[in-house]
Amino acid sequence: LRLVGGGGRCAGRVEVKHNGEWGSVCVYDFDWEASWATVVCRQLGCGRVTRASAYAPFGEATGRIWLQPFCRGNEKKLQDCPHFGWGQHFCDHKRDVGVTCADAVELRLAAGGGPCAGRVEVKLQGRWGSVGDDQWDMEDAEVVCQHLGCGSAAGAHSASGSFGNGEGPVSLAVVDCHGDEATFWDCQIRGWGPYAALHDFDTAVTCQGRSRATVGTRGSAGTSLTVTPALLPAGFARLVGGDGACAGRLEVRHGRAWVSVCEDAVDMEAARVVCRELGCGQALAVPGTGRFEAGTGLFWEGGFSCTGTEPLLATCARRPAHGQGCAGHASIICSSYTGFRLAGDSSGCAGRVEVEVGGTWGSLCATGWDLPDAHVLCRHLGCGPSAAIVPPGGSFGGGDGPLRPDAFGCGGIERHPGECPTAVLGEPACPPGHAAAVNCSVTREGPGGAGSPSGHPIPVLAVPTGSRRVRLAGGPGRCAGRVEVYVEGTWATVCQENWDLPDATVVCRQLGCGTALAAPGSARFGPGTGPLWPEAGGCAGTEASLWDC
Repeated sequence: LRLVGGGGRCAGRVEVKHNGEWGSVCVYDFDWEASWATVVCRQLGCGRVTRASAYAPFGEATGRIWLQPFCRGNEKKLQDCPHFGWGQHFCDHKRDVGVTCADAVELRLAAGGGPCAGRVEVKLQGRWGSVGDDQWDMEDAEVVCQHLGCGSAAGAHSASGSFGNGEGPVSLAVVDCHGDEATFWDCQIRGWGPYAALHDFDTAVTCQGRSRATVGTRGSAGTSLTVTPALLPAGFARLVGGDGACAGRLEVRHGRAWVSVCEDAVDMEAARVVCRELGCGQALAVPGTGRFEAGTGLFWEGGFSCTGTEPLLATCARRPAHGQGCAGHASIICSSYTGFRLAGDSSGCAGRVEVEVGGTWGSLCATGWDLPDAHVLCRHLGCGPSAAIVPPGGSFGGGDGPLRPDAFGCGGIERHPGECPTAVLGEPACPPGHAAAVNCSVTREGPGGAGSPSGHPIPVLAVPTGSRRVRLAGGPGRCAGRVEVYVEGTWATVCQENWDLPDATVVCRQLGCGTALAAPGSARFGPGTGPLWPEAGGCAGTEASLWDC
């Protein structure tokens, strides 16, 4: 007995030798249980069956068909199965059977810097290839991690955004795991390659490998938890118990569950990282226990030593647990501001002040709005310092709907309004239509003409000192699409020549869209219609906006 065409002794077309001549084996296509495959893998000492097919998966043979067996699955050898006789069959080479036994396939994670994180790859027919699945999820990742002895899954990703796409074949396609399978091969695998396919849907996982962090209950010394901090992905942290996603009790992912973080494990530097990771603007406070409802169950007792510039909480250095247990849970309050703009004027440098919170834009109350606040906003928008505060309800309107009751306390030197202290105004302090407005000292040409407050045009260079606006166009929403910047009164498309994932990371952060998953080129979202802008790129990935690169 042998297997042919599978790249090794444990995978291929099933062939048997009779009277000194090798021939293939065929079966009826209604033999769904493929008991013959169990017999073949056991006879060859190749482990359990991972895949069996009666449709010539390793090609059709050209010689004799020796057997058409009817196995029960408990036979020691294939020739022990009932059959019509040697050379007697009622099926043709289109039904030549093939099998892949467990010892013929291998699973690994590549390009992750270690065995427990990376692009999912399977060795099939002697070659390593990626696993393609456009619905890859945590259940699939959980089985991969458990199969490799890497603990529970910490994240399921698209490979392009985390570890890069594969370059060889696609070994498997469309995998569906429930999360409790003993091995990856127990999952439903719809497509067995290798395929010479595109790598658009290559998958990746990060597992909870070994670490110094611990998890325990309140007041306990904690129990050991194997977690590799450097492997933990975006989606590791969240804020719960507040009015929205930008304030609340800090929780981190432990396997498929969420656990609270001890109060003394988080400081303002860590809070800045969390707020930025969640697209929630600047960190305002770390109030600790009492501000939000307490969590139940386990606590993550290890501390976070962040500098405040890390893109993700998972990338911060760790402090070991102190062994004293948890006195309370950590809480964080973020500013929640993810965007600022001036509305009501075509130049973009004069108008009603609007802020974006949670993807929704609203006008800002004029109460408490003063010249230092306006200076910071104008400078952030690339419009020079403020020229004048415009009285509420003027030519820019009073704003539609409820006004944001936030008062900024800028000193005038901040780079971004989100860095300024804020307070919440009471309802009587913000009457309807009382929206803040400002006229900056620099304006640009637009559809309605432009100029300085005195009416004299001001030239604008096609460099990152324009309106400092960026958008994603042509995608399914505001967080995916073709990158465009506002230059010389028009939207220009960014050239892809020097564009990479760190650049995309900065744009996603600037737009409040979380972490960049991919930086596809070749006009993935269609070509632009305006001018091209070749000057983008060169970001390290930690900058607050594209203009800081």
